[in-house]
Amino acid sequence: MRPLLLIPILAGTLLLASCETMSKDACLQGDWAGVGFKDGEAGRPQSRLDDHAKACAKAGVAPDPAPYFAARDQGLKLYCTPPRGFQEGRQGNGYAGVCPERIEGDFLAAYADGKLVHAAASRLNQAMSDRDSADRRAEKRDRDARGVEDELRNPKLNDEQKHELRDRLNRLRSEQRSAVEDGRRAEWARRDAEREVDALEHRFAPVYGGW
Repeated sequence: MRPLLLIPILAGTLLLASCETMSKDACLQGDWAGVGFKDGEAGRPQSRLDDHAKACAKAGVAPDPAPYFAARDQGLKLYCTPPRGFQEGRQGNGYAGVCPERIEGDFLAAYADGKLVHAAASRLNQAMSDRDSADRRAEKRDRDARGVEDELRNPKLNDEQKHELRDRLNRLRSEQRSAVEDGRRAEWARRDAEREVDALEHRFAPVYGGW
């Protein structure tokens, strides 16, 4: 079982991509059929052409809608399939409602299956992160506590200093135990999520192919 790796995308990057959809050279080249096909294959909405128009206005170029939309329809034929729907859902991608009604039902059913995998993989990744964080916290508290124990061996300490160090040691050991318990709970959650991901892979791999 290979858990899905979730890659966060900065909102600023998305904003920049939505404003600058084409380079000046691409605008001047004017391959609107090629651009339309790629947009269709990527499942982008019709409004994507408006974004291209804004990007190309700086170069003094206006899009040609006819070849763009004709090629976009061809690209959508590759996008609006159950395997692609499953892939989009599994990766946590959104759906812009671009598929023709006659084939949208099958796409959306597969997309929903993919979302199940995405949700389970997200829980698995979160549990693994929580466990690792708890382990690091427990290790740090243990190191700090050992340091305090070393300080307590100093024969020059007065009673007040010893009292303060013992209080600090008790707090550190308490926090360490709490972190260890958090790690155990996260490990249980990880095992549950891993079993869920494995079950979904066993269920869906024969239908959509392995991942």
